[in-house]
Amino acid sequence: MKRSGYLILMGLLAACGGGGDGLVPVPSSALSFCGVVTGSGRISGRVTSVHDGDTLTLNGQSVRLDSIDAPELGQAYGSLSRDHLSNQVLNQRVTVTYTKKDQYDRVVGTVFTTDCTNLNLQQVSSGSAWYYVAYQCEIEARLRKAYTAAQASAGAAKLGLWALPAVAPWFYRNGVDPKVPETCPNGDSPSD
Repeated sequence: MKRSGYLILMGLLAACGGGGDGLVPVPSSALSFCGVVTGSGRISGRVTSVHDGDTLTLNGQSVRLDSIDAPELGQAYGSLSRDHLSNQVLNQRVTVTYTKKDQYDRVVGTVFTTDCTNLNLQQVSSGSAWYYVAYQCEIEARLRKAYTAAQASAGAAKLGLWALPAVAPWFYRNGVDPKVPETCPNGDSPSD
């Protein structure tokens, strides 16, 4: 009897957010959100801070925006990239879908607004971040095409960082370009 009461209590706590950490377990069968194939992990809540153009805090959890790389704060356009993201999400309710955490214990995911705007893609289309092609095999082909098109359009229009002589943040940090996969482990061509 005690055990069933405990299980009911745990179920109720999980349904309403439990201890307030904002981590919402999602069944592994949930593979899409807002029409985009995503990770099965989810966090929903209000964004409390924006660190830079690709990192924010939600429910006390640091979130690194997947598939993009924004200028570091010390770089040209770094603070403008952060400010653009902040204007989109600070104090707003969002949902983050994810499959992994990075070495800094940040959730690495895709951030969606309540109207299903993909903020990762929006950062690229506004010229506030680069599409980080080194990790392109981690996303579906349709999304790879969307990021490629968004970056090409922002570059052609000289939006944001494309108007400046900006240095890619991966080169700024390491002095080298990342290795871009020629084929994905599932056999897809990254350019498909």
